[in-house]
Amino acid sequence: MLHMKSWILLFFCIYHTAAAQASEVLSRRLDVTFRQAPIQEALDKVAQLAKFEWSYDASIIDKTKRISLVVNDWTVREILYEILGDAYKLKTNGNYVILKRQNKPPKEVIGYLKDPQSGQRITNATVYDRRTLRATTTDSSGFYRLKVKKSSEIMITRLGYRDTILTVSSTVPRFQKIDLTPIDTSGKEPTPKEAITLAIQNAASDLERFFEANLDKWHSINVEDSLSRRYQISLLPYLGTNHTLSGKVTNHWSLNVIAGHSYAVKKLEIGGVANFTRQRVDGIQVAGALNILRGSCSGIQVAGVYNAVGDTLEGVQVAGVSNWAFSTKGFAIQTAGLVNFGGKNEKGIIQVAGMANFTEKINAAQVAGLINRADEVTGVQIAGLVNTTDTLTGVQVSIFNHAHKVRGIQIGLINTAKEVNGLQIGLLNRSGRRWRPLFNW
Repeated sequence: MLHMKSWILLFFCIYHTAAAQASEVLSRRLDVTFRQAPIQEALDKVAQLAKFEWSYDASIIDKTKRISLVVNDWTVREILYEILGDAYKLKTNGNYVILKRQNKPPKEVIGYLKDPQSGQRITNATVYDRRTLRATTTDSSGFYRLKVKKSSEIMITRLGYRDTILTVSSTVPRFQKIDLTPIDTSGKEPTPKEAITLAIQNAASDLERFFEANLDKWHSINVEDSLSRRYQISLLPYLGTNHTLSGKVTNHWSLNVIAGHSYAVKKLEIGGVANFTRQRVDGIQVAGALNILRGSCSGIQVAGVYNAVGDTLEGVQVAGVSNWAFSTKGFAIQTAGLVNFGGKNEKGIIQVAGMANFTEKINAAQVAGLINRADEVTGVQIAGLVNTTDTLTGVQVSIFNHAHKVRGIQIGLINTAKEVNGLQIGLLNRSGRRWRPLFNW
């Protein structure tokens, strides 16, 4: 068995080494000088310098064409496109470069990005189609390749450079070398927007972090949060109509077959398992299991298991198991099969849970099968076992009720408070150090 494993390991090592070599052929850098050289001679010279073998039908080459070209530190791919134009298609197989003629315009744009001041290739720039939201990033040679339709608007964006738009049509060459204009920062480095956008802020679950790991983080740096779509459908985060830019897009209507990722939700989002949202939910968000929102919610979240709001809840959460909000503001309601966590709040919240509720302030009602806990209650606390608060202005109903200050009514088997300015009704009632049966006021 060990011998077999060794052979399998060796096979994979050879396979991946060959694959790596194949991908490197067109990225090899050369210095070449051609002065009215026949095209076939130029092609052979490139192959010789780059140490690869050609595979093509000689009849597809215009042997009368002559090449004049002087370049330094260009990639093989760039040199070949300069010689051949975009009427040909290049593929690699091991150490072979396969050349074919394409009769139709290619369904992609390819090229290089360069800084015109320094002459350096621009790496990690985002290149995306504004209509389809397909996106890619430039590699270490500044090379990009992006599938496009017959007519498209391509946005090229990179931190520290001005955005550039490339309009694609049947008359525009599909190989484009583009200079990006640096933004004048007066000798200063660009403000590190990436420090904010790259961090996985308030990540609520390992599942979200798993999907975040698959997002090209350079898209988060380069692309502004200003993309919007009326409709969106996805199978998984980044595997849908918004592609790898899904975390930058505000959707009006959204369907996530298994799970999806978005910047914001305006009207309705439905997820078979989970929805992950970075900034806001203003509409309705429904998931079979999880709704994870890092920002604020002024709409409605409904989940089979868990809802989370990483910033402010000013809406409604309904979950089969649990709801959590970092803070609440204005009108907020949490309803869960087990537990609600209301966090910090300004004006209060209504909580209803099968087991327990926890928050700072209640301005209306807190109802739980077992336990309610709030710093301040203005309204009603009803629990099957325990209610506890620092300040009660209203009513507590449970087996055991506890408060520091009571300005209202406690009803239960045992009621305790340090200070009572109201009424206690129960088997035992404590106010300060004084215990009384049945009634205390």
